[in-house]
Amino acid sequence: MLRSARTAVVVIIVGFLTSCATPLVVDYDYDTTYDFTKLKTYSWLPSPPGSQIEDMTEKRLTGAVDTQLGTKGYSQSTESPDFLISLEGIKKTTSAGSTAVGASVGVPVGRRGSMSVGVGKSKERVKQEGTLTMNFLDRQSNTVIWQGTATAALQPKSTPEEQQQRINQVIAEMLKHFPPQPVTKKSGGYGGGY
Repeated sequence: MLRSARTAVVVIIVGFLTSCATPLVVDYDYDTTYDFTKLKTYSWLPSPPGSQIEDMTEKRLTGAVDTQLGTKGYSQSTESPDFLISLEGIKKTTSAGSTAVGASVGVPVGRRGSMSVGVGKSKERVKQEGTLTMNFLDRQSNTVIWQGTATAALQPKSTPEEQQQRINQVIAEMLKHFPPQPVTKKSGGYGGGY
């Protein structure tokens, strides 16, 4: 019985912590006129000026992208690649609400009355949020053909192994929509008349 009570407490705590975590928001866009079927090889571009990706994080990110693209049949090539990849990271501090602390005391006044005296103070909660942008560019025209972005709260106290695991999840989620699949038109509907 004690064991099942402990298990229940652990499940509740994990559920609470998971529900409080900032969700990962992933978005993507692409050139609808581009023929993605001709892409087979890629190469990396240096991070653009102003990117806030640290060296070790960039190494983890490029490794995760290489792995994901490898499972999709793409290979890295420095000799005439079909497309180029660039990564850019931006960190920002955002407000996550506030925490209030207060105290009050009720003082009796007369036979049936009372008066409350209290003080309170609130403190703003802030969090670090990061946005990763991944651009795929056509090598010939040097134009963006596919772009993925991911935004989530940063977890600075993570171990290197935890960071790699999180990066693998983020990259897998971002590349879930690459290459874009053609949208097939559904038949049926109104048929043009009412």
